Amino acid sequence: MNGIRERLLAAFQVEYREHLEVIRKLLDDLVRRTEGSGIAQLDETFRRAHSLKGAARAVDLLPVEQLAHRLETLFARVRGGQMRLDKELSAVVVHILDLVEDWVTAFVAGQTPPETAEAVALIEQWLEGERPPPPAHCAPAPPPALPSVPPMVTVPPELVAAVPAPPPSPPARSAQSEPPPAVEPPRGPVVAEETVRVRALHLDRLLRSSNELLTETMNQRTVTDSLLDMDRRLADMDRHWRRLRKLSVGWLREMADEAREGQFERQAEILEQQLRAVSRRARLSRRLQQRTGWSLRQLAADLQQEVRDARMVPAESVFAGFRKMVRDIARESGKLVEVQVTGLEVEADRMVLQGLKDPVMHLLRNALAHGVEAPEQRQDVGKPAGAVVSLGFAVTEGRLVVMVEDDGRGLDYAAIRAKAVEVGLFNADEAEELSRQTLVDLIFDPGFSTNRAVDDLSGRGMGLSVVREAVTMMNGTIEVLAREPAGTRFRISVPLSVSTQRLFLVGCQGHTYAVPTEGVDRLHRVPAEAVRTVEGKSVVYLGEQQVPLLSLAHLLALGETAVKVSRNVVPLLVLKNGDRRVAVAVDEFLSIREALVKDIGVPAAMGTMVAGGMLLEDGGVALVLNPFEIVETFRKSGSIRVLTTVEKPPERRAPVILVVDDSLTTRTLEKSILEAHGYGVRLAVDGIEALAKLRADHVDLVISDIQMPRLDGFGLLQAIKADQALKKLPVILVTSLEAREDRERGLALGADAYVVKRKFDQKELLETIGQIL
Repeated sequence: MNGIRERLLAAFQVEYREHLEVIRKLLDDLVRRTEGSGIAQLDETFRRAHSLKGAARAVDLLPVEQLAHRLETLFARVRGGQMRLDKELSAVVVHILDLVEDWVTAFVAGQTPPETAEAVALIEQWLEGERPPPPAHCAPAPPPALPSVPPMVTVPPELVAAVPAPPPSPPARSAQSEPPPAVEPPRGPVVAEETVRVRALHLDRLLRSSNELLTETMNQRTVTDSLLDMDRRLADMDRHWRRLRKLSVGWLREMADEAREGQFERQAEILEQQLRAVSRRARLSRRLQQRTGWSLRQLAADLQQEVRDARMVPAESVFAGFRKMVRDIARESGKLVEVQVTGLEVEADRMVLQGLKDPVMHLLRNALAHGVEAPEQRQDVGKPAGAVVSLGFAVTEGRLVVMVEDDGRGLDYAAIRAKAVEVGLFNADEAEELSRQTLVDLIFDPGFSTNRAVDDLSGRGMGLSVVREAVTMMNGTIEVLAREPAGTRFRISVPLSVSTQRLFLVGCQGHTYAVPTEGVDRLHRVPAEAVRTVEGKSVVYLGEQQVPLLSLAHLLALGETAVKVSRNVVPLLVLKNGDRRVAVAVDEFLSIREALVKDIGVPAAMGTMVAGGMLLEDGGVALVLNPFEIVETFRKSGSIRVLTTVEKPPERRAPVILVVDDSLTTRTLEKSILEAHGYGVRLAVDGIEALAKLRADHVDLVISDIQMPRLDGFGLLQAIKADQALKKLPVILVTSLEAREDRERGLALGADAYVVKRKFDQKELLETIGQIL
């Protein structure tokens, strides 16, 4: 039975919050509605109160059931026209809703719930025609105890079974209360899917393992390429072996040595069978590995997506208690606050929500400490005594957006300016010239606080700096926006998930860096002369738009900060943050990768512009940059150095030599000699194959035999010199033909050197190549 009750309580915690949230929103709409509207909203508030009553009875929470029953009666009278829903009655209902939330929170945490008798009596007075106001303050419930076990995650969260509303309850257990009104017909049964509770720790480990598995499967492509190359080499060996076997048999027949010919044929047949068997096995292994690698990548990707989806939980799972927290803090500080929370149904990665918990708490406490005025101060300036503090969640352009705002006094720019002078950041004259945005940026500096006294709520000046650091480490941004007619609005934007991200890799000063593609607006390659200087700052014109320009090397303080360009072309990465754009010059564009971004600890000199690191295929680590923070850094400081470019030094490339000879032994010998001395070597068995390779690949020099099948060396030389694209290619003839007329013919056709094999000297060949190249 205990297990059933636990499941019912878990379901009730989901359901009752939904009912409270909807009633709060409907109340706000009804109070502000125009005359003659609101019937549908009243029906829905009545239905929600009735459902809350039934759900509370199902889990035997009598105090909640009593409060819900009286709310149901109250809404029924409003719906019937016997009572008028005005601001005073709405305040009473909000007070009851807050009490329900406080009661359930304390009950679930194992604490003593607050008393409800006073609230029940309050509603009874309203039902009898009296209009007493709700108490301004009530004793806050003690804070929930910290859990002694790791947090649990329900998978999937949206499948938590709802507790169906039971039949209408009998009259409340108070002699003063009237019988409950008729209720709507019961709804159809809700079919709940089975759920499993998993420790969050295990889910995190599973995601990490799935990410590593996906990274390893990417390396299987290298294995596939190696097997494919082996398959091709075995095919070449088989072809060359058959040619060698044919030539060898011919030589043995010319020598009339039948015994050795027979022995050679038998051994050759065995070798050829083995070679073909190995080739078949290699081909089958390559195909099997190709299929297995593809399937493994698909399964790993599916597993990663499933784990990622399982980690997506509603914001309510982390922030459900924040409404009560703000109310309690407000009561302790003597302020009247209405807390509005919206978007709790928005889903995001559990780790993202957990990472936002402390920053959001700091912002809410900051709103109460710096923004919300005392009731008498608000009334003195014509504001309602009760302030409004709101917390909202939404998904915008694939990112989680959190808004924290209040209708308080707003930022005190004069106090910020005075504090900046006091701590020595600026002198009085400089401070007077500071823009509002610059003053806003100051409040995020560590230790910067305009409060003179340090108390439990504020004054140490660490809150906003901690907020910014935490948000930046999640590859996010925080902005302070204007709020009309008064107050402050903070906007946080972070990725929906901390698992793999799509990253664009760039090269700069010999290092590899990654930028999340969601922060990249466009890619451009512009001529170096398109870079202009306006008022001492570098800009580039992209179409009709002038975009600020800076160097990534300069931004990251990499020492030599000139952009290395090739063929006078500058690669530009245009980053975005809201409506702002900035062009960042890099040395080269590399590729796009899906990768897990990990916290690796970054140099302090790079500040908050580095969000973590990703593992490269060669085992190295690329720093992952925060594009939004780069845009903000540039906006605050501007480009303090004019962009300069230098042409990349030509990369030293080993000269490539094509060796053309139908003799396997000769090709092997010359290839070994040349590679030992640092040359790249390509091979061809005759002039036809050589021409095909010359037209397909870059070659710096040709070493060719003369006597070859299909097209001999003279024919190859003549074809090279007749081809406009190849005629300047140097050619060395290495042959067994010693006749003077052969030498003269070769030189006349355009050969750069003629080497006789009989007196072959590798030193002479290497010297000849060195002189030509």
